[in-house]
Amino acid sequence: MTRVEMITVRGRLRAVNIEYSGLVRNKIGERRFMRMEELKAEREVLVDLIVQNEKRGARTVSAAMASVQAVP
Repeated sequence: MTRVEMITVRGRLRAVNIEYSGLVRNKIGERRFMRMEELKAEREVLVDLIVQNEKRGARTVSAAMASVQAVP
C-alpha cells in the first residue's frame, strides 16, 4: 500500500470514529443504531487494512473499500 493510500485509510478511519462518537452521544433516533453497525463494519475493514499493511501483506485499498460499500 502506498503512503498516499495509507493516509487516505487513516483519514477515513478518523472520520468513521468521529461519526460513531457523535451517534453514541446523540440519544435520539432509531436509525442511529443501524448506522452505528455500518460504521463498526467499516472500521473493522479499515483497521484490518492498517494491520495488514504493517505486516506487508496488505490488500489494495480499492478492493477493501469496495467490500465496505457493499455493506447495506
